[in-house]
Amino acid sequence: MPHMKLFDWTNNKWVKISLLVMLLALFSIWAFETPHGLEGKLHAVGYAVCHQIASHTLEIGGKLLPLCARCTGMYLGTLLALLILKSNQRLSGKPSTAKIVVLAAFLLIFTVDGVNSMLTSFFPISPLYPPSNLMRLGTGLLMGVVLANILFPLWNQTLWKQTNPSPVLQSWKQFALLMLCIIVVGVLIWLDIPILYYPVAFLSTFTVFIILGMVYTLLWSIILNKENTLEKRKDGITFYLLGVICALLQIGLMDLIRFSLTGSWSGIQI
Repeated sequence: MPHMKLFDWTNNKWVKISLLVMLLALFSIWAFETPHGLEGKLHAVGYAVCHQIASHTLEIGGKLLPLCARCTGMYLGTLLALLILKSNQRLSGKPSTAKIVVLAAFLLIFTVDGVNSMLTSFFPISPLYPPSNLMRLGTGLLMGVVLANILFPLWNQTLWKQTNPSPVLQSWKQFALLMLCIIVVGVLIWLDIPILYYPVAFLSTFTVFIILGMVYTLLWSIILNKENTLEKRKDGITFYLLGVICALLQIGLMDLIRFSLTGSWSGIQI
């Protein structure tokens, strides 16, 4: 007796339409319940993932960004690195040992500065050095480079049926270009150019969805036992939608929990 072909619901058109409708419905509910206006929505995204302490947050044009200086740097650094490292070759290998050492140094610097800042902010302990938003921004940007070099290989290794074993970060020339772009972005933010408020605010908070969406997409592909099955980008639409839905659910849930506990959309007061 021939085997019956099992129904693959992940490729069903109506499943994808249903997920899209669910995503739009969830976004509408979230948008209705969060503060009004574009700034309100941007700050609501930041509210879900960042402490938003005013003294730790940069201003552009006299307005506080929706993420603290460290988170602003981290998410923008990740977005910038993802764009620069993007390739159609589905690269999945790890960087050379020397580059791993540099990335590990970035992670260490980020951790040390974070702990140093926390000691000053929340505990009566003398810091190793005076914390500053410039250091928070800079170490955040470096951490973004690290995150992108983790996310991209994981993405390609997990989703695609065929991958290229070459590293995502292939050459020192590419690394130098990435660092130059990181420095330029950091300087532009630090210069406090009013016209850059919305681009910086939008791109940094949008990257929250990108990172969470990528992580949840990978998790869904594993949960559904669909690892290494994609041949074309369109084959993963169901997983992408599930990933973004979960990202939005997490942001909405964190907003709800924090607002329920504090009764305010303001950042943490210290």
